[in-house]
Amino acid sequence: MRIKNHNFWNKIFPISIGHNIIRLALLIALGMMFRAVNFNASAQIDTSHNIYLPSIRTSRSTPSRVECGASGGDWAMAAANPERTSWTAEEVCGDLGIVWYRPIEAYISQNTQIIAADGLLYVSTAKGLYALNPDNGSLTWRFDTELPLGNSPAVSDGTIYVGGHDHKLYALNAQNGQLLWSFDQAQSGYDANPLVVDGRVILGNRDGSMYAIGAQGTPQQGQLLWKFETGGPVHLAAAYKNGIVYFGSNDNYAYAVRATDGSQVWKSAKLPGDGLHSFWPVIYQDKVIFSLSTSYRMGVDPGTRTIVNPEDGTEYGQVRLLEMDGILPGEADGTIIGPTLEPQPWSNGMPVIDVSNILEYTENNPSQDAYQHKPWRRTFVILSQADGREVMIDSDGDGSQEYMPFGYWGSNSGNRYPPVIGRDGLIYANNVWQKTGDSQGKVMGWLFGSQYMSIAGGQAAIAEPQAISGGGSLIYRNLCCDRVGGFFDTIADGVRPQSLWSYDLLTQAPGYDEMWTILPGWPRLHGWYKGVTDSINGVYHNHGDQNPIIPFQGKLFVHRSNAIIAYGPGTNLGKLPLLTIQSAADNSNRLSPNQVQVELEQEIQKLLSAGLLRPGYYNSGQFGITRELTNYYENPGETVYTLSIAYPYLSISLQSQVQTYLQNYFDTYFDSEMFATIGWSGGAAREAMPIPDDLLSALAESGPSVRAGGLSWIYPPHNFYSLWKYAQIVPGDALTAYNLAKTSIQVPVPDLPVADYFLQRPYEHNAYMTGYIGFLNLQDLAGMSQQDSQLRSQVTAELDRLLNLRWQSFSKDSYWGVDNFSYRKHLDIARNFMYLAPELADYFRQNIATEVNEAVSEYEYVAPFWFVTRYEGVIGEGAMSNLYNSWAMFTAKALIQQAPFDELVQFVDAPAFERGDLYYIQKLALALRADGGMAVNFFTPDD
Repeated sequence: MRIKNHNFWNKIFPISIGHNIIRLALLIALGMMFRAVNFNASAQIDTSHNIYLPSIRTSRSTPSRVECGASGGDWAMAAANPERTSWTAEEVCGDLGIVWYRPIEAYISQNTQIIAADGLLYVSTAKGLYALNPDNGSLTWRFDTELPLGNSPAVSDGTIYVGGHDHKLYALNAQNGQLLWSFDQAQSGYDANPLVVDGRVILGNRDGSMYAIGAQGTPQQGQLLWKFETGGPVHLAAAYKNGIVYFGSNDNYAYAVRATDGSQVWKSAKLPGDGLHSFWPVIYQDKVIFSLSTSYRMGVDPGTRTIVNPEDGTEYGQVRLLEMDGILPGEADGTIIGPTLEPQPWSNGMPVIDVSNILEYTENNPSQDAYQHKPWRRTFVILSQADGREVMIDSDGDGSQEYMPFGYWGSNSGNRYPPVIGRDGLIYANNVWQKTGDSQGKVMGWLFGSQYMSIAGGQAAIAEPQAISGGGSLIYRNLCCDRVGGFFDTIADGVRPQSLWSYDLLTQAPGYDEMWTILPGWPRLHGWYKGVTDSINGVYHNHGDQNPIIPFQGKLFVHRSNAIIAYGPGTNLGKLPLLTIQSAADNSNRLSPNQVQVELEQEIQKLLSAGLLRPGYYNSGQFGITRELTNYYENPGETVYTLSIAYPYLSISLQSQVQTYLQNYFDTYFDSEMFATIGWSGGAAREAMPIPDDLLSALAESGPSVRAGGLSWIYPPHNFYSLWKYAQIVPGDALTAYNLAKTSIQVPVPDLPVADYFLQRPYEHNAYMTGYIGFLNLQDLAGMSQQDSQLRSQVTAELDRLLNLRWQSFSKDSYWGVDNFSYRKHLDIARNFMYLAPELADYFRQNIATEVNEAVSEYEYVAPFWFVTRYEGVIGEGAMSNLYNSWAMFTAKALIQQAPFDELVQFVDAPAFERGDLYYIQKLALALRADGGMAVNFFTPDD
């Protein structure tokens, strides 16, 4: 019998005390029946339906527990081993306290793990790699870098390998940090953890390729062995088993390639979710498990606001609320996701829960259901190692395919944390447990192929992301925002649960968080990394990706708020001195102007081939609460501007195509109606991810609009600058463009709702000035300066007023800080430099160069990953940063500071979308502009 939800009981028995006794008796009977029939974790394939069915056996022995303090080997790479199971035999427990803790100045990414191997701890930071003594926290050696390292290192045979955003893979002596060699053939940065197997270092790159480089000590050490190209940046660390490498790309496909030569074994069907970013796939028996990210943008439409509760019509603000109503439709707060049954032999004596409701929630059932049957909402994908097909089950025999029954537990954006494969063969992961206001969850161990899980521990709100790791029979947990850390046993009579810290880490370790600003009243939530400065500007928090507790040599290690913390038995050595940043030579591997020009042409060609594009769909968590600037490239003027600044650096033949494209674009979105947004109903997708099925109708109903929402203007004023640039390419349309601009220009600027409006939103201030500059130049080009001299005088006067106001009011410091926290704080490092045109940038440089330089320098310090698009670190609740930060900072460097090509090109990074990433195209064009060459006359028509 399968229990779909609690309404099943209510239909049979009315709710009363007497009837509850009957219901309890039935549950006990079910439990006794279940004890007689147990499921093996192995599976059989029903090839006629591609359904995996659990095989049945009558008993299963409980694994014996490793004693506390037993050695279990190294944690030599992210997730411990090549199969990425996040498990080691070492079991650290007992009476543990802080042994030492050490703050580090250089920012440590939240998803970077401490690597423990060869008797040392290794920590990757934004300014290099540090090796620490695990006994006392002393510094053994350091390897300083100018640009950030991308992820945790990996240690193998006395060599440590780590990739960086300087486009290099480094091989160092693991004991003394001596540089052995570096590999510099990648075209972008590395932000994945290396896999070292079979004499090869295998590492994905943001340029979209998986690289295999000869490992130290092999005949081809440091040399490229093979390269496998995908359709998007490769962020995930690869997993390995039996000669095959498994990984995912941000093109939303999973891949399997041979470690020997990189030849493809299979490519999966397209996976759901907003990209494959942090973490890794997990090998489980003959399968590989991928963690997904939520497909619903928070607080916006299309997104969670698109979906309404069918009972009362209210919009959903967060995915967790949407999910819990789908799993337990109509149930009250306090309802558990399913019946709890007696412990079973396979559950190690732990209680068992029926998770049929979760299976039903994502079941691939064609019947219409207002709440359930939403397979695109699944949070894990299991693929067959043999052929890459998705592994599905049918636990209730109804013929509908079911998926891994774990609900979404995590922040409002980014990938959920991967599972741990326990020594008992169960798949342990964070899972939803109880429907409440904050939707509680626990760590559960799934018996593959069944509808049953053991309930292990680690309870928390499912909106609070949690990293887990395994040691022996223990699960270690690290809850977000420095809230809770501890461990619990997966065996009922094993080690009692223990809290290492519970909202008291600052009491245990005074001053450990000196690199952070924490706001009064919201400890660990409204805070940010500030380094050693008193900066009010900050865009990195710790309510997104998490890092696990690492068991090693009888101690537990973790990083929280930029401090390394060691727990174990023995004397507390206290706080160690701050490990400060040291300057390092810039050894970045830079692209040549020719490589940049080739990349620019390829990106332009992808855009032209796609035709009209809809806005870019991307989830950056609580930034969506602002409900503004969440639709990337929805303003048609952005496409016109981007193509216009790229135009001089294209071949003659491609210029001709661009000119034709722009004319058609102008006819569509400007003449005769000036659209402020392009809408979602037409055009190709920019993003690689598939849009959730229940958002498609909202996209179809959202056409172009003449009004922009959420900003002070009805029509985007910076579009007048775009029209001027268009008219330079298509001079015959200059007068038409000018007459259209006259119909939409507003001078002076509209009455703003508050006196300090531009202090809150300096980017809108920039947009008005850029627009007026463009309008005056367009008027000249159209030959209307004298005829419309009165309008010209009005625009000139308002431009002068706005320029003077900008110089007087410019501040590098965020308006949104201790007294005025807002989710516009996401724009702390972007707000001053958005919507800059070259002419406006000249004004900045002429009037406030010193202030700009101070601002850029501070922003680079507090946000060292500023140039990394889709960086997995953000303020507030979420993992994925907005796309304005990298664009605005790059623009400031290129146009105000006039940085040279060699400096700019190291910050170009990678596109955020599969096609039509306008900010990436602008970076390429601005880098070539700084080079001073590569202009159109460099080419011949035959090119």
